[in-house]
Amino acid sequence: MESPIENDNEALARRLYAEWDEGRGVPKSELERRTWNDGSSHGRRFDRFIFTHLGIHTTKPSKQTNQIEDLERQVRSLGRHPIGTNPTIEEIHLLQSREACLAALRVWNDPVNSFRTGAFSLLFVTAWNNLALALAKRAGIEWRKLDKSGQPVLIDNTEKALDTYSLIKCVLPQDYNHGTRENIRYWIDLRNKVAHHYLPQLDILVIPEAQAGLLNFDRTLSDEFGDEYSLAEHLSVPLHLTGFRNPDVLAVLKQTQANLPLDIQHLLSRAEKTEPELLKDETYSLRIAFVPFVPASGTRPDAVAYFVKPDEVPNDLEEILTNYIILHKVSQSPRAGLRPTDVMEEVKKRIPFKFNTHDHAKVARYLKIRPERGQPDQSLDENYCEYITSIKTYLYNQKWIDRVVECLSTSEGYEKAIGKRPVRRSNDN
Repeated sequence: MESPIENDNEALARRLYAEWDEGRGVPKSELERRTWNDGSSHGRRFDRFIFTHLGIHTTKPSKQTNQIEDLERQVRSLGRHPIGTNPTIEEIHLLQSREACLAALRVWNDPVNSFRTGAFSLLFVTAWNNLALALAKRAGIEWRKLDKSGQPVLIDNTEKALDTYSLIKCVLPQDYNHGTRENIRYWIDLRNKVAHHYLPQLDILVIPEAQAGLLNFDRTLSDEFGDEYSLAEHLSVPLHLTGFRNPDVLAVLKQTQANLPLDIQHLLSRAEKTEPELLKDETYSLRIAFVPFVPASGTRPDAVAYFVKPDEVPNDLEEILTNYIILHKVSQSPRAGLRPTDVMEEVKKRIPFKFNTHDHAKVARYLKIRPERGQPDQSLDENYCEYITSIKTYLYNQKWIDRVVECLSTSEGYEKAIGKRPVRRSNDN
């Protein structure tokens, strides 16, 4: 309950602020002389009094002050403290948190690191632990482990902190942080499992959770402490090759997981028992799908991809993006970007016989580019043709057109490849 003195001070502050009227009324020094019989502070006492009791700033920072504040923010964004400032304990935890996360990323992105998931989990959990301590100490939340009498537990005369997940539940209790909390618990469990294991085969299996966890961490930094603490400027887009391998890689992954220790298998398969809403939450596990559009022109890129936030996916792509899309690895042969109709039109211009897409499919099977009818669709020779599973069609290159033209230029070659006598085209066909 507020005291009478506090109420009187607030009322006085409101009256003085109204008389000053944002600089259009009575000058600050005059108000100070009338109220406190003191005009020596030149308005600074007025500024402190109004801010203390009303929370209103009555000073306008100079351009130089703004420049200094901008420079200090830049220094903090680099993980350091401006010279001459005394960092708080919260800022020290924040610095340690950012450094641990950046170290985890360096470990993950090191191409020769064979203990990637293990080291990443250790450092990533450390990053969250320090971030949680910074949030708890700033908010005055009890962060220490207490004994039955309510006294802090000491280890080597140092107060013991709560475990990481308990801290996270204290500082991020909101419902919208459910996916974030579960992602952190996933990494804590994984850290505990792999701390004494050498399991490089885990790396590819935990990418969705790693990506979601990193985005959660950076978002929390920015939301709670400001954009100058974001890691975004320190990061670039990682490049992965796994999304462009043959679909057989899925079988390899399953076999890889089957060879892991049973306790690790249990942890990875826990998703089967997880509620569906959590699995759809990108803060828990972020799935990235590559949806290609392959243009027909040989002067255009091989594929165009559009990246959108998970909550901004158009409705017509919702079902597609719930699954992984696997593409065949593109060979080093000339680009396959021509649809069957494009091939047919080009071949018709260069041979004297009638030719349609049905004939084209026959010659492709004859030359063993496509499998026989009834067999699973796939490219049998990526030097000429590529089967795109996501759009369920074959694409061809210019090298293939030249081979078809060579094969069908004579009546004998045409009949042998397609199985019927050729019919010559009229001038308008």
